[in-house]
Amino acid sequence: MRNQPTNPKIPQKPKIHGHRGARGLYPENTLHSVSSAARLGSDAVEIDVWVSRDDRLIVHHDPTLSPAIARDASGLWVEEELPIRDLKTVDLSRYDVGRIKPDSAYFARFPEQTPCDGQTIPSFEDIVNLLRKMDADIEINIELKSDTDDPSLMPPVEQYIDIATREVLDLGIVDRVLVQSFDWRLPLGIKSRLPDMRIGLLSDQASHHEYSGDQNPGPEPSDSDGRLNDLPHIVAELGADVWSPNFVDIDADLLAKAHQHGLEVCVWTVNRIQHMQDMMNLGVDIITTDYPDRLIDLRSCRTTQASPD
Repeated sequence: MRNQPTNPKIPQKPKIHGHRGARGLYPENTLHSVSSAARLGSDAVEIDVWVSRDDRLIVHHDPTLSPAIARDASGLWVEEELPIRDLKTVDLSRYDVGRIKPDSAYFARFPEQTPCDGQTIPSFEDIVNLLRKMDADIEINIELKSDTDDPSLMPPVEQYIDIATREVLDLGIVDRVLVQSFDWRLPLGIKSRLPDMRIGLLSDQASHHEYSGDQNPGPEPSDSDGRLNDLPHIVAELGADVWSPNFVDIDADLLAKAHQHGLEVCVWTVNRIQHMQDMMNLGVDIITTDYPDRLIDLRSCRTTQASPD
């Protein structure tokens, strides 16, 4: 990645973050998916990370190897959900995650995803090196995954923060990264070590995701439906730069409050054309999507229509 691009792109709104690379098009969280999202013109690639046994950031969504996407060296679908935390980086790199198992529920969600056999589980460093090799002027949106119900799946919080902070510093990409999590302790901890780091706090009130409570002590939900009254205010007071709600949780009033507090609003995961148009009309700052190609086309059409003759 270029630290000082010679031909910076003209900023467009909303910024487009390719979810797990471009999951609707190619196998999630793989080098091919990430490079495709970048080539399509995404402003950022969103990836998920866990920590391996040798304390490296590993790009993978689930805390364990998923039987829906992982095959061993002999080509057989894995049956045992081995924790990422129990395996070393070199061991994880031997699994093929280049296609979805045909009879899985996951396949039913993304039947048109193009298989890419030979795609293995990358490290975070692999992603950074790939984008550098491409000379891609693009941000990396890192979601730090955690599991407060099973601490064995992750390092202790302070160690996790140290590992993530060290990798970002060693790779020299503080200015190219947005760090997010539903476990607010993690990005807030990194922000305390790297004040210039952009961080986002993820929330999901639609399904009452436990984004607060044990993961970050704070106000208890005060409405009858379990929603917090003023989540943008809370996110801003904690020192975040970005609020990242489920897109079904956002409305004009909440967006205005977030902007009043100086927050960018990054909604996820918006895949239908109508929902993309709704979010663009609302005026959110960032849209995360499995189909960056769709959103890039929509944004391009809108920009063309708004341009003077």
